[in-house]
Amino acid sequence: MVFKPFTHLARQSFAKTFTQGYAQSVVAATQSSYASSTTPFSPFGNHHSSRFHKPGTVQLHNTFHNASSSAGVVNKTLPSQTADSVDAGLAAYFEAWQNQQRHGEGKEWKQFQFTKRIGWKGPTAVVEGKGKDKEDCGFSPDVPPDRGGLDRAYSASAVDDIKKAEDDVAEATAATQIDEAIAKEICHIQLSAASKEDAPSSVVSDLPDQTIKKQVVDLEESDSSSTFSSYGRTTTSSWSPASSGTAASAPAQDADSQAFSDHISKLHDSQSFAEIPPVFESMLVKGLRPSITAYNALLAAAIHLPRATHLVVPKALDVYSDMLRRKILPDTAFYTTIIQLLSRRAIDVFGMKTSMDKRRLRFGGLRESGQFLFRSNETEYDILAEDNALTNAVKLFDSSVTMSIPRVYTSETYQLLVTACAMHNRVDDMIRAYSHMERHGVIPIAAMFPPMIAAFGVSGDLSSAVECYNEYKLLAIANDAGETAMADRRDNEVYAAVVKAYTVNGHDGGHRFFAKIVDSYDNVTEHRKERVEAVQDAIVLDALVQGRLDSGKLVEAFKAAEEQNLTTPFRSQAMARICTAAADQNDADLANKSYQHIVPASAEASAANLSMLALHIRQGNVDLARECWEILNSSPVVDALCVEPATMYAIALIGSGNTDEGLLQARQAFSRIRSYSKSTSARLDVAEEIDEGIELIGNFLADNGLAPSPHASMSFLSAMMENGGLVSPVAERLLAGLGPHNISSLSWENLTLALQIEAEIVGDGKAMNDVAHSARFAYLLESVIGNGIAVDKRTSELIDHALETLSLQRPDLSDKWQTYRHAAAQPAFSPAPYTLKASPAVTKTGTYADSFDPYAATTDHRGSAVIADELDSQRARPDAALHEALLRFRNMRRAGRHPRYIVYAKLISSAAKEGRTNLMFDILGMARQDIPFLPQYPVVHHGWTAILDAMVGACLTVGNRTFAAQFHQELLDMGAAPTANTFGLYITTLKDSTKTFDEATEAVKIFHRAKSEGVEPSSFLYNALVGKLGKARRIDDCLYYFAEMRGLGIRPTSVTYGTIVNALCRVSDERFAEELFDEMESMSNYKPRPAPYNSLMQFFLTTKRDRGKVLAYYERMVSRNIQPTMHTYKLLIDTYATLDPVDLAAAEGVLDTIRALGQKPEAVHYASLIHAKGCALHDIIGARQVYDEVLAKGEVRPQACLYQALFESMVANHCVMDTEKVLDDMSAKRVEMTPYIANTLIHGWAMEKNIAKSKAVYESVGIEKREPSTYEAMTRAFLTVEDRDSALVCVQEMLSRGYPSAVAGKILDLLGHSASRADVIPLGL
Repeated sequence: MVFKPFTHLARQSFAKTFTQGYAQSVVAATQSSYASSTTPFSPFGNHHSSRFHKPGTVQLHNTFHNASSSAGVVNKTLPSQTADSVDAGLAAYFEAWQNQQRHGEGKEWKQFQFTKRIGWKGPTAVVEGKGKDKEDCGFSPDVPPDRGGLDRAYSASAVDDIKKAEDDVAEATAATQIDEAIAKEICHIQLSAASKEDAPSSVVSDLPDQTIKKQVVDLEESDSSSTFSSYGRTTTSSWSPASSGTAASAPAQDADSQAFSDHISKLHDSQSFAEIPPVFESMLVKGLRPSITAYNALLAAAIHLPRATHLVVPKALDVYSDMLRRKILPDTAFYTTIIQLLSRRAIDVFGMKTSMDKRRLRFGGLRESGQFLFRSNETEYDILAEDNALTNAVKLFDSSVTMSIPRVYTSETYQLLVTACAMHNRVDDMIRAYSHMERHGVIPIAAMFPPMIAAFGVSGDLSSAVECYNEYKLLAIANDAGETAMADRRDNEVYAAVVKAYTVNGHDGGHRFFAKIVDSYDNVTEHRKERVEAVQDAIVLDALVQGRLDSGKLVEAFKAAEEQNLTTPFRSQAMARICTAAADQNDADLANKSYQHIVPASAEASAANLSMLALHIRQGNVDLARECWEILNSSPVVDALCVEPATMYAIALIGSGNTDEGLLQARQAFSRIRSYSKSTSARLDVAEEIDEGIELIGNFLADNGLAPSPHASMSFLSAMMENGGLVSPVAERLLAGLGPHNISSLSWENLTLALQIEAEIVGDGKAMNDVAHSARFAYLLESVIGNGIAVDKRTSELIDHALETLSLQRPDLSDKWQTYRHAAAQPAFSPAPYTLKASPAVTKTGTYADSFDPYAATTDHRGSAVIADELDSQRARPDAALHEALLRFRNMRRAGRHPRYIVYAKLISSAAKEGRTNLMFDILGMARQDIPFLPQYPVVHHGWTAILDAMVGACLTVGNRTFAAQFHQELLDMGAAPTANTFGLYITTLKDSTKTFDEATEAVKIFHRAKSEGVEPSSFLYNALVGKLGKARRIDDCLYYFAEMRGLGIRPTSVTYGTIVNALCRVSDERFAEELFDEMESMSNYKPRPAPYNSLMQFFLTTKRDRGKVLAYYERMVSRNIQPTMHTYKLLIDTYATLDPVDLAAAEGVLDTIRALGQKPEAVHYASLIHAKGCALHDIIGARQVYDEVLAKGEVRPQACLYQALFESMVANHCVMDTEKVLDDMSAKRVEMTPYIANTLIHGWAMEKNIAKSKAVYESVGIEKREPSTYEAMTRAFLTVEDRDSALVCVQEMLSRGYPSAVAGKILDLLGHSASRADVIPLGL
């Protein structure tokens, strides 16, 4: 058991997203002491010698070096006299001063005599070939000397030492003398190196004095304690003067340094980043100066090695800080990498702040107006507000381009920096970066122009926005002419940015510019319609609508989206944005109005639904919030962003009096959110946020004095356990609400969980503060012992530990527990195996224990019968019957009674048929509360089997197979299984065969699973199986299971025969289909149904083309008093209008027959007439006349079947060119494209040899909506123009969808015998 003390204000996940402490940095990436001490990317050299420690005793302590093994190496390395070694005189001074401090000698300061040097000169030659890797020892006298002391970000011990040192006046004087001495020696070194004007540019000493001063001053002005700020000064002090003896060893040292650099470069090229830091450290330990190449590789390692993203930026800045400290100037590649890194970070910060602002507006205000829902988000936002990655990036860029060394960056670097500046409205910095790029002739990336124009628009500088557009225009023209290579054109985004700039400034020029852009496409011939639509969609959505939303003009934005000519997907996106903004601004009317225009089940609908949910909760409308919540529950994407709405919805339910429902919904939502998170780090972050939501819900319960039911309390405790541990304040308050009566009503699972929690509380000694814990633990333990509940090893250990704590207070509990445990572990005897043999003369009678119902005394049998009759009644509407049943059910519970087990099952099934998911779970929760499961009673076991079986079927009915699997597993754990009818629901609720798996195969697997779980098949299960097999044209399997069904003595129903007949018609087995049909009619239990007749009528209509047979089966149907369906009438119209002899008058007379029966003809009937005239009679004028009359009368709304019939008529009469206008009309009336319409148009354009049009129609149908016929049509179109390769690609996609072999084989045969499945099946399948 894990208890989580709640400290969310410093939640661990903050550190996973943000950089601690580098907000105060200027350029040198100097972090706070906290960040320095917690970052694992530790310094790679030795710590500098402080004033209170010996240099020789300093050891390395970092991630990549072993401290114990480094001491010897360091001690051996320090005395070596290299070009970068410590000045012996200065080291001697430190040694003498420390001895004075240790031995407590007089505090009076004495001048120390440094070693006299005569005639020393620095090295004047550079080893040939070492170029950029060669280190120089001369420095500008403007460089502030390193004092060898502690940096600004001090550790705790260093702070104490400094406090002591500050009390010593002599120490301050000594420090001043040291500074003066070092300054003199630096001047001497600079003078001796004045002649080295042609030295390598990688050393700071070779730069102009002003540049050096600027770099170092920037470093010193910032908080100069980074991870790298405290090492390497004793072993690699770059300004210590070298002796003449050391100068002779410089070539050998350069060779070693070059070898290390080459090795590090190879590691970088092979992306072996983990090996770079140890090699780099080894180079420092040997006293070698790193080259710029080595630092570039180290920077790459700093970026790629940290798993946590928040560590990347500080590590990279640590590397930069160390370079400046060693007086090594970064090259252009180094600047490019670090500027890109900081710019990306700035862009990410802007996006996160924008998202959090929306979340605060939407979900905040529960605790205090203007505050986030979770306190952790408040702290998170404050950290983001202090982020200065962009400031660092701009300063690095400015300092790099103001040097005497010319630097030109890549277009990507400029694009990232410009975009970051534009997003943060730093227009001056943006212009400066863009001007530098333009001045050096770098071709810009198109993606930088939209944010630049947007930034000018926000600042009100429309002239600059237009000038920026003109720059892009010139580049685009040059690109069209082939003069420049401009990757990733963003024409539409640039147009939208310009119009938006006008819109946010209230200028009319945006509309004129919009019209001008649209008019520019008048002379375009290729794909004109598609290109104009794309431009209009982009400008209206991102400029006219979004610009008004940004200005707070929501009504004007709605008018723009409604009046402008948008395609359906973009109109839906525009309305979703308006709905979201209106809901966040509490404009319920506009939000509801725009919500009606959003395409259901789309990505934008989910975002708008979240806003609507929050709006209804804020307004206290829980019923409307429940509808939004059900939509959210049905969404396949439930990620970490749903934690806040789930918490908010749970609190709203609790506040409205539905405490138990609120806790149950919170648990279910948190479980789904966790399961959606894939990576371990994401799950940890989600778990921490869920913990905060749990605490918020618990605090709301406590603040309002609400006590949930025992079942709800235990369910919420289980939610905590599922999330990784108990939130201690909330858990203890929930346990405090469990009294003896409540404990006795708990199920054995909840009883065990409560015992575990209380045992740990008592065992940890927390019960001393509350005696109720001890009493509750005693009662729980006695309940477990009294009910004979088995406990696992972990629970047993917790109980033993708790009993040790209570041994003095309750010794009797230990005796009871030991007696119960040993009695359960060691049975008195072991029964011999015995095989029961059935005897016809003996009838086994159940014992009293088998029929005993512990809940019989509180069961209302009469009320149960009334409720069951109401639910089974066919007289009332199902929803009305359910409503009446629920009223009786609630009245029964108010009286302290409850119905029979089967009534709970019936209520659950009825709620599922009405699509009321929440009601299903509410009834189950009431059942768990009223009649908890007691496995020792067979009656209770049987009753709960029926209830859980109903829950499995209900979850399948509402399409939630995840919960169905959970309740199925619960049944198996009880030693039971779902019924055969429930397994039949598993099959019938499978997805359509147009998806990515073979339904028939899945159905067979489900059937065999039912058998393996000991379920006896029923006629419904066989009907479901045969139906799926027939749909997949697996007729042999259909007949096999049909014969098996008969062999088991299960009588086929009319549904079974109808299914088999339909399957036989699919494979054109006329004789057998008619034989089974006759057998069906002769059955004694035959129940007349129209479906088998319709199947045979359609078979003889479409396959055999036999008019007499169709009419004969219609007459047989009427003779048995079977009411024809609308589909039957459609088949009659097709028969009269398409089969010889054609009788169009009889076909139109069918419509009169429908009207005579008091019904209205549907769109499919008119579509049949249109198809008959256009395709059968080739009367395109008559077909168009019927189409126009139907729409003009308004008897039916425009539907896809009407357009499909008209398109088929046009294609049949070679009027394919006219289909474009009809297609535009269909889009305007918001009739979606169907696969069958696409098939017709694909075929028509292919006959016109216009494969581009065919392909455009094909691509307009999303891959998830494409059917086998769509792939067949496109494959035939490619083959028509002899494009076999494209046909192979199309068939490859079809095969990847997992269709049945009978379906896929038909399309594969189109490629001819020379093509095999291996030619087209994608790799990995």
